Amino acid sequence: MQTLLLFKNHQRKMKSSTPTRIIILGSGFAGVEVLKRLQKEFRNDESTAITMISRDNFFLFTPMLPEVATGTVETRHVVAPVRSFCKTASFYEATVQLIDLNDKRIVAMHEIGRNNLSFDIREHILFYDYLVIAVGSENNFFGIEEVKENALTMKSIADASILRNHVIEILEQAHVEQDDMNLRRSLLTFAVVGGGFTGIETVGELTDFIKDTVRDYYKNISMTDIKILLINSKDKILQQVDEELGEFALKYLKKMGVEFIMNTHVINASTNSITLDNGSIIPCYTLVWSAGVTTSDLIKNLDCKLDSEHRIITDDYLEVPGFPGVYALGDCAAATDHSTGRPYPQTAQHAIREGKIVAQNIISTIYKKEDKKKRFNYKAKGIMADIGKRNGVAIIFGMKLHGFVAWWLWRTYYLVNMPTIHKKLEVFIDWTSHIFFRRDVAMIKRFIWDKPKSSNPDPYDRFSTAA
Repeated sequence: MQTLLLFKNHQRKMKSSTPTRIIILGSGFAGVEVLKRLQKEFRNDESTAITMISRDNFFLFTPMLPEVATGTVETRHVVAPVRSFCKTASFYEATVQLIDLNDKRIVAMHEIGRNNLSFDIREHILFYDYLVIAVGSENNFFGIEEVKENALTMKSIADASILRNHVIEILEQAHVEQDDMNLRRSLLTFAVVGGGFTGIETVGELTDFIKDTVRDYYKNISMTDIKILLINSKDKILQQVDEELGEFALKYLKKMGVEFIMNTHVINASTNSITLDNGSIIPCYTLVWSAGVTTSDLIKNLDCKLDSEHRIITDDYLEVPGFPGVYALGDCAAATDHSTGRPYPQTAQHAIREGKIVAQNIISTIYKKEDKKKRFNYKAKGIMADIGKRNGVAIIFGMKLHGFVAWWLWRTYYLVNMPTIHKKLEVFIDWTSHIFFRRDVAMIKRFIWDKPKSSNPDPYDRFSTAA
């Protein structure tokens, strides 16, 4: 492992020729918002150097992941290259290994070569004057290793693609298995864990996809053999929205055919079953886990104050106490909403607003106008969820809505907030096409690179597929 010092001078008092170094960690809603606003302010200022570091070279529009998983929206239509946002900033596709708050340095690494062949690991050290931590969150498996190994998740673009391929593969297997009915029924049992936004939107989309696909393509599979479960640790769903609207969503999803198992925890899982805390064992080949999130070890190991959920505690300016110039926002941060006494919700809506405040506060500090710094004080304009079959629930400016109108507002809001006109158009075309045409059940397996087996290989034999 080789170390490359990108910035050798890490003294706090720098020469006037050394630019002010701003590093942004993470390319999600929060990080990209900070990037765009800082670039706009310092676009003609060579005395400021902005760098973004992320393990992915794209921005992911996460609210549409369930629609990607069911093929309603194409995979690439919900991602935008980070470099399309980097007008003057530098971008490094790398994994952050260490955040040293005391010495103001970042240690990041990346691989050299093709992922499945031999590669070298390169380590890079970057020093900063201002740091923005917006690295998001990870799935929380609550220490259950068997669930971590056997569950599908809905956190990344890869997760959505894997889930789609898995469901189609399961339907193909169930179509072939006509003699062993117990096996067939277990194949056709689909379980989603978690009654929050991700779980409810996923189970709604999944129910639509499975039933539409079976009706159109798998004529020998009976709808009565399909079982779709939503397992929730609490007695209500969508508690972030409203009890009344949560009840509407519950009744509607039941009408669609979803079975609910409430006040129950999953305590174990294998490749073909899940175990509940009441002792029940459910034969099942599909478990989708959306029961909560947590921060990564990178955040948990930071030398700053963390809350009980291991999020970075910030002040009202979203700055990390004790470390001037270090800001945290998004899923990995805990800023207190003084109207409730609790941290602000981990939503895209809040992350975007936090990004605006952080950018403003960094600009004010660089210009030595501390009095211009702003406190983060935001009240959400609304909250929405898509529950499938052109139905949704929403609270907009205090008004409670459900059904088609809520679903239409959900789609309109997110379409407007897509990052570019290009992506807006692509998603709109996907939605329109979905109205008129049947679902596509082609299963594109991932490609791997095979080393040539002879001195004169056929160039078309270099690729093979793997499930």
